[in-house]
Amino acid sequence: MSNFQSAGAATSYRLQQRGPFPFHIRVRAFRQSAGMTQRQFAEASGISVRTLRDIESGRVEQPQARTLRALAVVLGLDADEIRRSMTNSRKSAAQDRSGLRIGILGDLTIERGGIVSDVRSLKLRRLLSLLALCHPQSASFDVIGSTLWPKEPPRSYQNLIHTYVSQARGLLRSSGSGSAGQAASYLIRTPTGYALSVGHDQVDLTRFRDLAKKARQSHAQGEAKVAYELAALAHQCWRGPILADEPQLALHPEATAAVRQRIENLLLYADLALRFEQPEQVVSALRAAAGDDPLHEGLQARLILALASCGEQYEALRVFADVTQRLDAELGLQPGPEIRQVHQRVLLQQLSWPRSVLLFRQTEDALRESRPSASPLPPEVKPSQLPARTRHFVGRAAQLQELNQMLLAPGERDGQVPAALLTGPPGGGKTALALRWAHRVLDHFPDGQLYIDLHGHARRGPLDAQAALISFLRALGVPGEHIPDHLDEAANLYRTRLSGRRVLVVLDNARDEDQIRPLIPGDAGCAVLVTSRNTLPCLVARDGIRRIAVDALDDEEALMLLGRLLGPERTEAESLAAMALSRYCDGLPLVIRVLATRLAQPPCLSIAQYYVELQEAGLFRQPSLPGDLLSSVQVAFELSYAALPEPARRVFRLLGRTEGTHITAYTVADAAGTTPTEARWSLYQLVDASLLREYAHSRFSMPGPLLRYAKVLLDREEQFQAV
Repeated sequence: MSNFQSAGAATSYRLQQRGPFPFHIRVRAFRQSAGMTQRQFAEASGISVRTLRDIESGRVEQPQARTLRALAVVLGLDADEIRRSMTNSRKSAAQDRSGLRIGILGDLTIERGGIVSDVRSLKLRRLLSLLALCHPQSASFDVIGSTLWPKEPPRSYQNLIHTYVSQARGLLRSSGSGSAGQAASYLIRTPTGYALSVGHDQVDLTRFRDLAKKARQSHAQGEAKVAYELAALAHQCWRGPILADEPQLALHPEATAAVRQRIENLLLYADLALRFEQPEQVVSALRAAAGDDPLHEGLQARLILALASCGEQYEALRVFADVTQRLDAELGLQPGPEIRQVHQRVLLQQLSWPRSVLLFRQTEDALRESRPSASPLPPEVKPSQLPARTRHFVGRAAQLQELNQMLLAPGERDGQVPAALLTGPPGGGKTALALRWAHRVLDHFPDGQLYIDLHGHARRGPLDAQAALISFLRALGVPGEHIPDHLDEAANLYRTRLSGRRVLVVLDNARDEDQIRPLIPGDAGCAVLVTSRNTLPCLVARDGIRRIAVDALDDEEALMLLGRLLGPERTEAESLAAMALSRYCDGLPLVIRVLATRLAQPPCLSIAQYYVELQEAGLFRQPSLPGDLLSSVQVAFELSYAALPEPARRVFRLLGRTEGTHITAYTVADAAGTTPTEARWSLYQLVDASLLREYAHSRFSMPGPLLRYAKVLLDREEQFQAV
């Protein structure tokens, strides 16, 4: 007999000693005891993997004779013995289906032959629940009396108990259940009270206790895989909270003991599931139990491990953060050593990952061999990447206050990472606003600040999320050899390094949602501030990131900015010209700054003279000198324009014929020769790119500098067509 056959026979004997188990459980136990995968077992027996999976899952009640013979050869058993085992299992199951079953691991259920009897009487329901709870022991008259009449039993309560017992026997003697004498045998009189006289498997609580006990015994004897199967069966006995429809009885000592045993079995089940790389089998059970007992560190620790082992690192770290906060708020304590060790394992990626890529799958020795020069992850460092704030900043008081409310108010977080999106036209001052706010709130983020320009609208092309993650991980102290090549792995490590820390992340000049999502931390103590010319509606709708519009400065703010750039003496000396110039810029800070720079170069040039030149030559038709900043305005507009689809670009050019105000889909449709629906679609594409404003429903306007740029493009197009 082979080692495999010996292991299968030994497992068969052990399971037979523990009682009747379904055939599919026996086959799975045989295979696991031999340490073989389903594919190895199927190849050894000459059957398909699919057939084996169907057998082990219980979907095949009667395998073909050829399959049985193949299994018998591999298992070292007789085919007739397997048939007898299956027949006995089916007979046992049939007997169980026809026999009485009482359930209290959830609502009270009385079932016979698949038919559930409704127990409407409150007293009757309490009596049967109590007897099932005490099974196989009896419940005394006093206990029955205090259960049926919690406040004060009547004087004749013993006679009333006999009446309810008679009714209970009548319920157990449902149609097809036999004689009254047979029903009476289910509920018997004892010297001190009454007891249910049914098998352990007929009451779900005693069945659970038997299975849980056998699981613990198997585990103590080193039979881990058998213990795993038994613990799983024990856990499946529970349908919900014990005696869910009788909250008074749920406080009975037997009920509280059962709840404690349930948790102990679940802890063993979870440990074995993690050991055999099946964490997904226990995640939902651990999540429910941890929710019912949020301060049980054993449950929370295993939930963290199971989530992380399923690839849900963000959720695992969120659970740790929630537990830490709850322990501190309710008990004034820090997490104990068990949960701290689990947290450390998640941070170091010491997990089994059956359904995702593992960052550091090798053991410590193998890792040392494959990377002899690799060093362990260094301690966390404090990044400080914010660029200097913009000088001569004016206005934006409302937006600064909104950012405070969105990103600093702890009461509004609800466990989510606070994030805000600043959107507006090119040259609208989004980056300046983001940096102004970020420098103001440095004290709120003591663990550092991360900043990156994603080049969403730049000549060099947008930066992908993987490159941004590499930059951030290096700033967080992760050596290059430890930075994963895969985007998801790098994002997991990034969130891990930020877990438990308060870091501000500024993502400047984003182009689309794919650049942003992997860069959002998992810890609610961090905050994310994004700037983009695009409105990114999917990011707002799906990720819940709130948007703040950064529109043009008003006339007073624009004049104030021009005065700070040129000097108050100069603007006061030419107040009317300064006002006209600031209005010419239509409140776009970039245009104001560029024109102020041109004015500062020849000090003898007056504001009025320069304004006249602009009116005559146009903002985008003046010759540009080498290094001239004026071209930066056109480049900024051009990058947004070039990113549009051609129909939207054509509508943008045609808007150069308008006054830039009171634009509707109908006026555009007439000019473009399209339908109002097509025109409206193009207009909203311009709005999403912040090249157009929707100041009322389906009514649009365009800032003056953008309107002049559209007119330049339209003139060039007409000149080209005329050639």
